[in-house]
Amino acid sequence: MAKTALEKAREAPGSTKARILEAAEEVFAARGFQGASTREIAARAGVNISSLHYHWESKETLYVAVFRNIYEQLIAQLREALAPLLEHATKGDRMIDHAMDVLFEFFAGNPNIPKLLVRRLVENDEIDAGIDRDILVPAWDVFSGWLKTFGRRTFSDEESRLFMLTAHSAVLVYLLDSRPYQNLLGGSVLAPGGLRERVRAHVTELVHKLLGP
Repeated sequence: MAKTALEKAREAPGSTKARILEAAEEVFAARGFQGASTREIAARAGVNISSLHYHWESKETLYVAVFRNIYEQLIAQLREALAPLLEHATKGDRMIDHAMDVLFEFFAGNPNIPKLLVRRLVENDEIDAGIDRDILVPAWDVFSGWLKTFGRRTFSDEESRLFMLTAHSAVLVYLLDSRPYQNLLGGSVLAPGGLRERVRAHVTELVHKLLGP
């Protein structure tokens, strides 16, 4: 089976494909889908517009690839981190703490991603291109499966999605690291140190309470 452009970009992080994908994530995060242009993406990647379209066809193709890359990376990191605990049938607090550490660090280490995901919510129906159906729903089904594995009680499908939306939203809003939040918190949550650890602990405690009996 032929490899996709995304697979090729991952295999060669320094390649033109990978540079364009990285630039697209930055531009989409800053400007949204409608505000972004392939010319700006190409300029940021250091390539000409013809090269961008050769490697990625269109702005829509890049937009979908950016979202697929984010969720597939997140699932892969969580799966790798949780595998040893699942192998030993670990449940409860330790599993929750470990999963939240991975989730928090993923977004904190990739500050464009919270901005991109919140823009997606705000832009709403400006573009779909199968992102919800082909990327978000399958990813959330994986998260729901993990919730059933390490949760303290049984969740209905509706309860599961409500929990995930709440936890996801809390992490995203804090890690947007917006100026108003910096002013209210007295610093940047992205900076290493006590504030970052306190926010992580606060969000993790929220998750524990949501998962409580």
